[in-house]
Amino acid sequence: MSAEALLRWMIDGTLAASIATAIVLALRIPLRRAFGPQVAYAAWALVPVALLVAMLPRPGAPALAPDLLAMHPGVLVAAAGEGAVAGAIFDIRHAVAAIWLLGILASAIWFGSKQRRFVASLGRLHRGADGAWRGKGVASPAVVGALRPRIVLPVDFEARFGREDATLVLAHERAHVARGDTRANLVAVAVRCLQWFNPLLHIAARSFRLDQELACDAAVVARHPHARRRYAGAMLNVQLAVPGLPVGCHWQSSQSLKERILMLKQSQPAACRRRAGALAVCVLVSVTSYTAWAFRPADTAVTPVLAAQATAPAAHRDASVDVQSRQLAPPRYPASAMESGLSGKVVMRILVGVDGSVRDVVVEDSQPAGVFDASAVEAARGWQFEPAIEDGQAVEGWIRVPIEYEYEPKAEQPAGEG
Repeated sequence: MSAEALLRWMIDGTLAASIATAIVLALRIPLRRAFGPQVAYAAWALVPVALLVAMLPRPGAPALAPDLLAMHPGVLVAAAGEGAVAGAIFDIRHAVAAIWLLGILASAIWFGSKQRRFVASLGRLHRGADGAWRGKGVASPAVVGALRPRIVLPVDFEARFGREDATLVLAHERAHVARGDTRANLVAVAVRCLQWFNPLLHIAARSFRLDQELACDAAVVARHPHARRRYAGAMLNVQLAVPGLPVGCHWQSSQSLKERILMLKQSQPAACRRRAGALAVCVLVSVTSYTAWAFRPADTAVTPVLAAQATAPAAHRDASVDVQSRQLAPPRYPASAMESGLSGKVVMRILVGVDGSVRDVVVEDSQPAGVFDASAVEAARGWQFEPAIEDGQAVEGWIRVPIEYEYEPKAEQPAGEG
């Protein structure tokens, strides 16, 4: 994957994930009140789905008959070889892509080290008859691991909490395992690693974990409807602050205790109402994802700052353009292509507005792939054409513009001349 493609996904992904997170943060409490905690928790699926949608290719240009596009005569960009370009050309796209990838790696290492420290602190574990694992280093009940989640309990679990409270606490942890919450936490960690520079996702992590606990509490209460008071008492008995566990679920956090106990006092919505809420969330995820996919910028659109390259004077000196348009400044010949002596061709579809300005650019074909695309798109966005006329009125229209990049090696002078 090229640096340009990585940056495009980073930019599109940041926008999509931020908007999705803002939507969930705004709707989580209304969804919880209307349909229950499980539906509010399910709404968080919108964030990774939005990030995934950002990777999908943009839909093609909206043309009913793409073969009937107007064909522009084309542009010729020629560069005469003058030896190797002095010095390495600094490309900010590669630098930004490298920083992003290094940040992903550093974030993954940081989360992984937290996970390993927590697991190591548990010490030696022994599996009990109930399927849970017990150890002297376990401070409070938790579920650890994503692919093979394990319930870990203190060695004196039943003695510390009593038989009835211990039954409810164990039911809570089993609900986490049954719901696959640790796998959801793994996805959340992956999203935070990919978007390590996005503060909104890190701030939203606490709300995500709270909604997860509330949904699990609701599942336990649904199975034990007459144990609300005892379940709240079990929460109060376990108020240990558990160190960060990225991929796992610990029994409770003192920061969310008040909200969790208040939720226990509320009656849960009926099953039909919860199903309606689940359907509403599915519609929300589907519509939002499709909208983000259909209206996101074209993959070939290049952010001007990231597309900036060193101007090659030879490219302008030897360039010629077709003059049938009002303004058609030639593209720059990429310095990397000049160094390698590469020639090529880019065919673009350009949407020309009623004022003759360029509204959209889509690269239809490029040879060699990815070498001249950024230069061509950058130049095309500043072009001006005569708009199409229909019934005496200017209308939008698509045209196809080929750009030829021709590298002409400089002829060597015979020995003794000069």
